[in-house]
Amino acid sequence: MPVPANTNDVVQAIIEGLMLRGERWSEGGQLSFADFSADFGRQVQQLNTQWDNVTDKEKRSRTIFAQHTLDPAEVAAEWQAVRAAIGAGVDVARFIRDTVVSHGGFVAQRGQTLGGEVIEVRLPNHAALRAAAGDQAEFMAGFALPVPSGALYLTRTHPIVTGLAAYVLDTALDPSADGVARRCGAIRTRAVTQTTTLLLLRYRFHIITHKGDREFSLLAEESELAGFRGAPHTPQWLAPDEAEALLQAEPDQNIAPGQATQFLQRIIAALPDLGRDLDQRVLARGEELLAAHQGVRAAARLTGVRHRVEPQLPPDVLGVYVLLPVI
Repeated sequence: MPVPANTNDVVQAIIEGLMLRGERWSEGGQLSFADFSADFGRQVQQLNTQWDNVTDKEKRSRTIFAQHTLDPAEVAAEWQAVRAAIGAGVDVARFIRDTVVSHGGFVAQRGQTLGGEVIEVRLPNHAALRAAAGDQAEFMAGFALPVPSGALYLTRTHPIVTGLAAYVLDTALDPSADGVARRCGAIRTRAVTQTTTLLLLRYRFHIITHKGDREFSLLAEESELAGFRGAPHTPQWLAPDEAEALLQAEPDQNIAPGQATQFLQRIIAALPDLGRDLDQRVLARGEELLAAHQGVRAAARLTGVRHRVEPQLPPDVLGVYVLLPVI
C-alpha cells in the first residue's frame, strides 16, 4: 500500500483522532477517520490528499518501469545466455566439493531436499583457506531452495563461495604459491582418442554507446573455453558443448612430469599458429555481443541510441590443458 513519505503524519492523525474521539468507536470496532471531530477534519482532509497523491505517483512509477512492450520470445535467447554464463546450483556444488576435497578437507552428503542435496563441509586446518571462507571451519550447505534449518544456502555470490573462488584463482596465478589449481596441465584419459587441447581464453571489448551528442564507453570482459583436436597448425575445433564436457575428464593413466611438460611446451610454443583463429573467435563474439545489445533495446522500443563494439585483440590465454589418449 503506498504510504505518504512522512509517516509521522499518519501516526499523528490516528493518535489525535483517538484522543478527540474519546471512548467512541466506529461500527465494527474499526478505526475510522469519519469519527474525528470537526476541528480535526482539515488535517484529515490534508492527509487524505497526500495519500491520494502518493497513490497516483506509485501508479505512474509502475507504468514507467513496466516491461509490457517486451516480447519474452525476443529476449529469451539473451536470458538463456545469462543463465548459462552465471551457472546453476550444481556448478556451485561441484566447485565447493572439488575445492574442499582437493585441499584435504571433508565433504559428505547429509540429506536430500526438494531443492537438491545437502552436504556437510569440514575445511582442512589451512589458515588461509579458512580465512577465505570467512573463518567457517564446518558448516552444512544446500545449493537450491529450500534448505533445512541450520544449513547455508550457497549461491555463486555467497561470501564463502566468492572467497574460496578468489583464493583458488589467486594461488593459481601466483607462481610462488603451491595452489591446487593450475594454469597448465596434461593428463592421459579415456575421454579422448587423440591429443586434444583446451584453452581458457579471456576476451575484452569496448562497448561504445552513442546517445545524441554524447558517447559512453564500457569495458566488458568474458571468458570462454575453446578446444581443438590435433596439432595447433591444423586444429579441428570442438563445439562449445564438446569442450565443456571434457572439463569432467578424469585421469586414467599416469604420465611422467617431464613428458607432461614436453607436451605443454609444444602447445605453448605453437600458440602463434592459432593467432588468426583466436582473433576470429573474438571478432565473432563481438558481433554476437553487439547483436544482443541491439536486439534487447529494439525489443524495449528504445530509440535514439546507437552501439558499436570494439574487440581488443589478441585474446588472453589464461590456461592450457592437454588431454592425451591412454596408451
